[in-house]
Amino acid sequence: MTDPVASTPDAELRAHVSRALGSHYEIEQELGRGGMGIVYCARDKRLKRTVAVKLLPPELAFRSDIRSRFLREAETAAQLSHPNIVPIYAVDEMENLVFFVMAYVAGNNLARELHERGRLAVPETRRIVREVADALAYAHSRSVIHRDIKPDNILLDRETGRAMVTDFGIARAVSDTDGSRLTATGMAIGTPAYMSPEQAAGEREIDGRSDLYALGVVAYQMLTGTPPFSASST
Repeated sequence: MTDPVASTPDAELRAHVSRALGSHYEIEQELGRGGMGIVYCARDKRLKRTVAVKLLPPELAFRSDIRSRFLREAETAAQLSHPNIVPIYAVDEMENLVFFVMAYVAGNNLARELHERGRLAVPETRRIVREVADALAYAHSRSVIHRDIKPDNILLDRETGRAMVTDFGIARAVSDTDGSRLTATGMAIGTPAYMSPEQAAGEREIDGRSDLYALGVVAYQMLTGTPPFSASST
């Protein structure tokens, strides 16, 4: 039987999300989507604040193994409390939707910033690298590995300029089998251009050094405008 949510077009999916979450959140607009999920800007009716809701892609949500891993990784990430990590407020599932609610960061992600500006000045690059490194050091001290550090997962607060890391563990959550090196599309966990050699090789046990390698690639891209390697696959 075809999953009813997975088969709906975008407009119907948004309507379904609005109905399912409507008692707590008012969905305002879609912020972005990719293989790891769909992100909506929403209004928390109870706390009267703007939040971001990340939804596991419907085509993956019907799989119990991926659904449980997504929830588990999100719950682990929700325990992280650091000024340079986007906080997660809630993790839940209802009406065939699996999602978590996080702080809404007004501003560009680093990928969009680089697309608009080409490259960043050395002082700004240094500050962003330091802030992301601080976030990673904190997460690693709690045995949490990101696995997908890249410009898309680094948000820049418009008011303060502060860099904030998002999507801890989500790349692993949508892998084919628990702890495997393959994602749902048959790729090694992560984004090829930013993967460490051991991550690209599909080693099962990677550690925080892979995150630091990826941050080095991001730093290179901030200074030059392009990553050191161009890769669409491993």
